[in-house]
Amino acid sequence: MDFSRHNQKAWDRGEKGKENTIAVDGETIAKAPSGNWKIYITPTRPVRGECFPSLKDCRVLCLAGAGGQQGPILAAAGAEVTVFDNFPGQLD
Repeated sequence: MDFSRHNQKAWDRGEKGKENTIAVDGETIAKAPSGNWKIYITPTRPVRGECFPSLKDCRVLCLAGAGGQQGPILAAAGAEVTVFDNFPGQLD
């Protein structure tokens, strides 16, 4: 079985339009440079801010991170961000 293809089809079929696939809004991006940002990897609990180093000029790799939230927020907060995702629909 091609697990990558299977997962891609499942994602495209069931996850599009859910909360974790909707890009952050402009207001969230506008607040990030001043340090007013939160990153969620679960629907309701943000990652504690002290888990992150200073993001100014920090290089960040977001694996499976093309939901449109973490990468843009981290970039707006000053990080140099590379996003990789196995699912072309997410990268769109």
